[in-house]
Amino acid sequence: MATQSFNLTTEKWIPVIDRDFQMQELSLIELFKQWESLREIRGDNPPTTLALYRFLLAIMHQAYQGPRDTDHWNDIFQDNAQKVIDYLQDKQDRFDLLHPSRPFMQDTALTKAVSVHAIHTMSKSEVFSHEHEWSGYSISLAEAARLLVRLQGVDITSTRAFYVRQDSGNRSAVNTPTINAANVLLKGKILKETLMLNLMQYSPENEIPSAVSGEDLPTWETETGYSGQPKKEIPKGYIHYLTFPWRRLRLFLEVAEMARVKQLAITMGNSLPDNVEARQWECGIAYREGKPVRLSLHRQLWRDADSFLLTAGKQTRPRIVDWLAELRSEEMISNTVVFEILGMSASRAKSLEWSSVRFSAPIQFVTDLELAQSLKSAIAIAESHQQIFRSFKGSPYFSLAEVLKNGEPEKLANALDGESRYWADLDRAFPELLYALPQDSQTGSDGITRYGSKTLPAWTQTVQTAARQAFTESIESIRNYQARAAALQTLEQKLADLRLSPAERKAQNQKATKKNQRKEQAVSKQETKS
Repeated sequence: MATQSFNLTTEKWIPVIDRDFQMQELSLIELFKQWESLREIRGDNPPTTLALYRFLLAIMHQAYQGPRDTDHWNDIFQDNAQKVIDYLQDKQDRFDLLHPSRPFMQDTALTKAVSVHAIHTMSKSEVFSHEHEWSGYSISLAEAARLLVRLQGVDITSTRAFYVRQDSGNRSAVNTPTINAANVLLKGKILKETLMLNLMQYSPENEIPSAVSGEDLPTWETETGYSGQPKKEIPKGYIHYLTFPWRRLRLFLEVAEMARVKQLAITMGNSLPDNVEARQWECGIAYREGKPVRLSLHRQLWRDADSFLLTAGKQTRPRIVDWLAELRSEEMISNTVVFEILGMSASRAKSLEWSSVRFSAPIQFVTDLELAQSLKSAIAIAESHQQIFRSFKGSPYFSLAEVLKNGEPEKLANALDGESRYWADLDRAFPELLYALPQDSQTGSDGITRYGSKTLPAWTQTVQTAARQAFTESIESIRNYQARAAALQTLEQKLADLRLSPAERKAQNQKATKKNQRKEQAVSKQETKS
C-alpha cells in the first residue's frame, strides 16, 4: 500500500487571486514561481489570510537569512524567490501534512479528537462555522492545512483537552499575540511586492528585529517540532517566533474517504513566560501606551491612522513601517503606501468579530515626522468634537433632556445617536484631508517644514459642520421646540469653545482663573469686615 502524502510544497492549498481577479489554489512552490502574476492571498477569512502571510514570510526569512540591510533586500527582490523554491524542495519532508512520523504542524501523540465543526465553535462562538455537529461536516486536506496554519497563528484563549498523560492543572490555551490587535500588512500591486514590503529587516548580530538565543529556526525544522509537553518558552528569535507552536494539533482522516478530515485533536501549546511580552518580536502591530492598537467594526480605521504612521510620545508605529521608511530613503518604494489592517477581536474565550480594512496614504507620512504630527492633530480635532454627542451635564443632549424632563440623558443620547451620522460624514471627508496635508507646507526660518496652516483650519470647519448637521438631524423627531432650541443653543456654545486654538483656550482659562480669584478675594474681604 502506497504511503499517504499531502505535501504542501507541491499540492494546491493556498488560495490566491490572479491578475484576472479569479480565485485559484496553488502549492507553495507554484505560488513563489508565479508570485509576479498574482494579486494577493485571499484566505477563507481575514484571520486565515493573516496567518498565511506570516507563514510565507517565515519561509522567506529562513531561506534568505535576511534581509540584513537595504542592499540585501534589493538582492532578494532580484533573486525572485529562487532561494525560497530551493529551500522548499530541500525541506519537502517537513511540509507533508500526512508524514508518518512528523506530519506538518501536528503532534502524533494526540489521540483525543473532536469534530472539525467543534473546533470552530468550542470557544463558545459561531464566528467561524454554523454547521451542526450531526451534519457530517468535514473539510478537504487543503482546508485542513489552512486551518492548522490559522490555529497556530491566530487563535483565541479557550479551554482545550488535556495533553497526553495530563489529568490536572491548567489547560487553557492563551490568545496568540495577533488577537485583539490591528495587524498591519503593507500591500503591493502584486503578491511579490506585498511579501517583499513585509519582509522585515532580519539581522541577528544587531538584534534586529529581536535578540537571538541559540539557533533561530522555524519550528518545523526543530528537533521537537510541533509536539511534546506544552511549556512556557521564550522564542529563540524572530523566525522561531513567527512559527511558534501555540497549539498542539493533529488531523484525523475519514476511513472511507481519505481525502477528507472530519476530526481534529487540539490542546494548549507553548506560551510565553509570565511578564514576557510579544511586543519585542512583533513587527506589524502599533502600540499606544504599551498596548496594541485594536481594530473594531464599530470604530473607523482612519481615527487610528496616525498610530500606523507615527512614533511619538506614548505611541509606537509598527516596526515594519520603520523599515519601510528606510527602504523609501533608498528610493525602492513607490509614492503611495497601502495598509491592510486585519484583526480578530475576542472576549472571555469568545470570538466577537473579525475584519479586514484598507487605506492608502502618501509615503511622505511615513518619512516626515512633522507631516505625521499634523495628521495626528487633525484626528485629535475630530475626536474632540465627539463630546458634542455625549450626555454629561452641560452637553447638548443633557440640555435637551432637561427641558423634556427626561431623567436619563445617556439613554436619550444613545437612542438619537447623532454620533454615527457625524463619523459617517467625516468618513467621506478624511481621504481629501489625507492628500491635501502634504501640499500645505511652509518652511520656517529654523529650517523646519510645517504643515496644515490652511488645511487644518479648513478641516476644523468641516468637522464643525459635520457635528452641527449630525446633531441637528438627530433631534428632528423631537416635537418639543423649546427643548430643541435649548439643545441647539448649547450646541453652538460647545462648538464655539471647540473652535478656540490651544493658545486662545489657555488665555480664556487664565482669564477665568483671575476672575475667580478676584471673586474669592472680594468674599474674603467681606467676611473680614463682618
